[in-house]
Amino acid sequence: MESSSRVSLFFLLLGMAVGLALYSPAATATETKLVSEVCRNTTSVRYSDCLEALNNPRADNITDIRDLAFLSLDLAIANSSEAVRFLHDQITHASPELGPVLKLCYTNLESSYTDFLVAVPDLKADPMIANYDVFVALDGVNFCRNNMQEANVSIPEVERRCAHVQLFVRICDTTTNSFLTTYGRGH
Repeated sequence: MESSSRVSLFFLLLGMAVGLALYSPAATATETKLVSEVCRNTTSVRYSDCLEALNNPRADNITDIRDLAFLSLDLAIANSSEAVRFLHDQITHASPELGPVLKLCYTNLESSYTDFLVAVPDLKADPMIANYDVFVALDGVNFCRNNMQEANVSIPEVERRCAHVQLFVRICDTTTNSFLTTYGRGH
């Protein structure tokens, strides 16, 4: 009898755990709707990639595009900062043929990082300028890719980081534009 009681208790607890996992309070449902809406409206990005990029504990209680715009910029800053650190580390160990390209890409992606950084206070002061800052961050990615192409080199780890920065450019373009549409320029 004791064994069957344990099995029953196990299934009871398992059922409760599954029930709790499936239960979604209103705040989570709103957040999911907002993130889903942003990801549906983000052009040139796979929906699943957008959801993965915005998968962050801070997003759990976000119900307003303003907060999601700031979160997306924070994530873009962190991502582009990682790309810049990676390139900096690669430059010190680079072969003579890759060194110049890595230095250019470092400068290019550092520019993207700076554009994201500047967009944060601009979003508070003038969302239209913040949206432009984000759009211009794509230049760093494009210049880095062009530099690699002109040097006739393929550096998969650099291309992967360019793709991530580009993903955040697209997402932040959507969130800052939605912020602008919702609140106007003088927020």
